[in-house]
Amino acid sequence: SEHYGIPWHLRWTQGNYQPDAVWYWNYRFLEETKRGLGDKEDLHSPGYLTVTLQPGDAVTLEAREGLPNSVLGVLTAKTFAEAVEAEQQRLSQIFGWSEGGTGDWGLGTRKELSNLYSPLPTPHSLIRQQLLKASDRFIVYRASIAGPTVIAGYHWFNDWARDTLIALPGLTLVPQRFDLAKGLLRAFGHYCRHGLIPNAFPDVDSEPFYNSIDAPLWWIETLGLYLEATQDWQFLAEQFPVVQQIHKAFVGGTRYNIQADATDGLIGWDARGVALTWMDVVIGGHPVTPRRGKPVEINALWYSALCWLSQWAKRLSQLEFGEPVRLSKQAQRYAQQAQQVKNSLQKFWNPQLGYLYDVIEPDDRRNFQIRPNAVLALSLHHCGFSEQQGCQILDLATSSLLTPYGLRSLDPGDPEYKGRYEGNQEQRDRAYHQGSVWVWLIGPYIRAWQRFYPQQTLPFDWQPLIDHFLFAACIGSISEIFDGDPPHTPRGAIAQAWSIAEVIRHIK
Repeated sequence: SEHYGIPWHLRWTQGNYQPDAVWYWNYRFLEETKRGLGDKEDLHSPGYLTVTLQPGDAVTLEAREGLPNSVLGVLTAKTFAEAVEAEQQRLSQIFGWSEGGTGDWGLGTRKELSNLYSPLPTPHSLIRQQLLKASDRFIVYRASIAGPTVIAGYHWFNDWARDTLIALPGLTLVPQRFDLAKGLLRAFGHYCRHGLIPNAFPDVDSEPFYNSIDAPLWWIETLGLYLEATQDWQFLAEQFPVVQQIHKAFVGGTRYNIQADATDGLIGWDARGVALTWMDVVIGGHPVTPRRGKPVEINALWYSALCWLSQWAKRLSQLEFGEPVRLSKQAQRYAQQAQQVKNSLQKFWNPQLGYLYDVIEPDDRRNFQIRPNAVLALSLHHCGFSEQQGCQILDLATSSLLTPYGLRSLDPGDPEYKGRYEGNQEQRDRAYHQGSVWVWLIGPYIRAWQRFYPQQTLPFDWQPLIDHFLFAACIGSISEIFDGDPPHTPRGAIAQAWSIAEVIRHIK
């Protein structure tokens, strides 16, 4: 007979199973009702299992994909312990954990692990171990690209380039999963078209979605961090044609009218009805956060990319990959372009506010909303802003955007601010980048703070975020967003890759 979906089965070590096929028609899901989604579904209960346990007894229940077969062997009380041990060994091989918790990323002793979910303060070494364990759950294999990718978040998201690339350092470089990092970079670089990296791959055999202005720039930034960690110059030589393709497209022009302005070197874009930055919500053909023109973090990424290109062309010429003379001249040209862009970045400086304009619009008007994109601009490997500017930006971001769970996407004093992410789909979308707190932004904030205030204590307490990780939403993971208003209720996806990744990068 024809099967639909993936078959699965249950096994148990003891108990009395009573078949009792019952349908529950029009079962309502309250969370879906609150979110304005389809909230009714028919549920089927095949039966129920009754087990009588005495003190000290145990029952093992196993759910497994596929149909039952004799190869599985007999389910016993030891099966669960064996499965846990196998998973521990797998993670130990991936992360280099040592028995007994020696080393910075050790598993910890049994006593320490038993105390992990106690209400008492937990050692950060154990938190880091659990964060790494959580990070591995986002790594998947996509058959359509025959390579690894990263699920952006559970339950609703697929793999997105922007999220993958921002999360990559925390997911792979910190735990030294360098082969995985290389595989991710190679997979997305392989699909570079017209200088753009696909922001998403479809689930069916069709063209990827090229609707992100920052994905190719994040790809270059992340490639740079990978190379800094590995000195893998052979991989640079392999990927340098992709780097050059991105540069050529951004200078000469590509989709969505993305192009460097010949007068100042800054990158702009101009297309109606789309949102190409990470603030990407569109409702009825109208972006909720219109950022056409020259967004500040895009041009900070562009400056950092040009600095990387100059370094790499020089490095490849010295290592005699390709034509040394031509590469040396390219290095000089990239350096000149980087200097032009660095000078032009001052167009974003708002001296009255002591902050950066969020966007220089196509008609040259400035958007002076206080958003975290200015902090992003300070956090990249190559920064084009002065120490005085960086300190002023961080001071205002700290007072206006910083919360115990990350940075708000908009200053609460802004008339467009939405402090609660709730209601139907449209209401939530209008709050998504208009005030909601994003956990992943705590990473750029910390990197910027370490750059401009290296001797001062970070004004951020990890404990609320640790408590969330241990006790709230998806226990053992970190939510996508929180309300901008106190008490900062967790919202959105209950487990988000870049939330976990940025905490891994910085929690000590």
